Amino acid sequence: MSWNRTFSEKHALSGLMVYTMREQLYANAGDLQKSLPYRNIGLAGRATYAYDSRYFCEFNFGYNGSERFSKKERFGFFPSAGLGWFVSNEKFWGPGLKKTITKLKFKGTYGLVGNDAIGDSNDRFFYLSNVNMNNSSYASSFGTYGNFGGGYTVNGISVSRYPNDEITWETAKKLNVGVELGMWDELEIQADVFSEDRSNILMSRSYIPTTMGLQATPRANVGEASSSGVDVSVNYNHSFNEKLWISGLANFTYATSEFTVYEEPDYSATPWRSRVGYSLNQTWGYVAERLFVDDEEIRNSPVQFGDYKAGDIKYKDINKDGKITELDKVPIGFPTSPEIVYGFGISGGYKGFDLSCFFQGLARESFWIDPTATSPFINYHPSSGDTDPGKLANNALLKAYADSYWSEDNRNLYALWPRLSETVISNNAQTSTWFMRDGSFLRLKSVEFGYTLPARIISKAKMTNLRFYFSGTNLFTFSKFKMWDPEMGGNGLGYPIQKVYNFGLQLSF
Repeated sequence: MSWNRTFSEKHALSGLMVYTMREQLYANAGDLQKSLPYRNIGLAGRATYAYDSRYFCEFNFGYNGSERFSKKERFGFFPSAGLGWFVSNEKFWGPGLKKTITKLKFKGTYGLVGNDAIGDSNDRFFYLSNVNMNNSSYASSFGTYGNFGGGYTVNGISVSRYPNDEITWETAKKLNVGVELGMWDELEIQADVFSEDRSNILMSRSYIPTTMGLQATPRANVGEASSSGVDVSVNYNHSFNEKLWISGLANFTYATSEFTVYEEPDYSATPWRSRVGYSLNQTWGYVAERLFVDDEEIRNSPVQFGDYKAGDIKYKDINKDGKITELDKVPIGFPTSPEIVYGFGISGGYKGFDLSCFFQGLARESFWIDPTATSPFINYHPSSGDTDPGKLANNALLKAYADSYWSEDNRNLYALWPRLSETVISNNAQTSTWFMRDGSFLRLKSVEFGYTLPARIISKAKMTNLRFYFSGTNLFTFSKFKMWDPEMGGNGLGYPIQKVYNFGLQLSF
C-alpha cells in the first residue's frame, strides 16, 4: 500500500506500507528440524515529508517476526529516521553565492537494525533442544563377548543444543551524518561519517565447569561491538570547448571495528589474549623469530608442536613458561578485511580521441600464505582441503620457494620456506607472522582508448559512427607482495585473476 499527497506547492507527503510472508522448504535436509518449513513475516513502512524543497524528513520502521526465537522474543520493532536540509535552496543563498556553491545539503539518519541470521544452519530453533536418541558415539555395551557368547550394544543419547528462550535478535544502532557539496556546476563532493553499535551478539559461554556434565556449550546474546568510519566520493566534469572535455571520480572509505564486550575467560594474567578492543576481523597467532639453527638449539628452546627439526620455524615464548601453547598467541597483522578501500578514475576526450581508466585499491589488510595448500610435494586437494597421500595430485614447487628455502647446504635462517618435506609439518603450519603478508595493493582495473572518425569521412560510406578502440582489465597491480596476485589471498595455486585485452570497433549506419 502506498500513498502520495501534495497539500500545496510547498508541502508534499508520501508513504508506503509492505507486508511480507516467506516460506522455504528444503528436501532431504537430513535433520528433523531442518526439514520443517522456514517461515518469516514482516511489516515495513515508510513516510516522507518535504517542505519547499528545503527541509526533508523520513521515517521508516520494520516489525519483523522470526521463527528462530521463542514467543516472547519472536517479534522485533526496528525504527529509523532521517533529516535533510537543502541549505542552497534557502532565500538567503543569493545568486552570487549560488554561482560558486551550487549545492549544499546536510543530512543525517539514525535507526535500529535487527538481525536473526545468527548461529548456523543447525540452529533452527534456539528455544528448543536438539537431542539425538540414537547416537553410536555414546553407545553402551552389556553382557560378555568372546568364547562366552552373548553381549549386546545400545546406542546412547546426545544433546547438541540446550533450549534457551532468552536468545533474541542481534541489534545495531546506526548513525550517519553527511554533507553534499556542489561547486561551479562541475564539482560534487559527498562525505559521510558513520558509526554502528551492535549488541546482543550471539556467543558461546566461555567458562562452563565440567562438573555440570553438559554435552553442548550454552550460548547467549552477550557480545557487543562497535564500528565507525568515513566515506567520501568526488565527481568532476568540465568541458573546455566543443573539442576538449575531462571528467574524474574518486571514492575513499575508512572503517574500523572493535569488540567492546566479548565472552572470554579472565585474561588478566595474559592480556594479549583478550579480544576486547580489537577488530572483529583481527587474527591471533604466534610470533615467528626465525628458523632453528640446529638440533642443539631445539633442545635448549621451549617445546613447540609435533616433530620439528633444524630449519623449522622457531616461535617466541610470550608468557615465558618454557613451552609454546595457545597462551603465546598474540594479535598479529592488520584485520583480514581491509580498513581502507579506495578508487579513482579519469576520462577525457580531444576531437575524435577518448581515453578512460579506473584504479582500485585497498590498504590496512593482512593475509596469510597457506602453508598446507602451497606446500611442495604433498597431495593437497583444494576442493576438500585434505592431504590424502593415496591420491596423486602433488603440489608443484613454487619458484619463490625454490629460490629461498632452508637446507643443509643453505642454512638461511630467514628463508621464505623452511626445510622441505614430503608431508605437512604441523609446527610450520601454525598461524604466525612467518607467513603473514601485507594485502595492500593498487590495481589498474580498467582502461579504454578509442578514436572516432570524423563525420565528414564516414558519411561518404553512409555510416553515422565508426570508432576503433582498445580496452583492458586488470592490466597492472602495484603491491609489496610479488608471489601472486594479492587479491587471491593465501593460496596462490588457485585460479588466478585474469588480464583481458580487447581490440574492436563500433559501427552504425
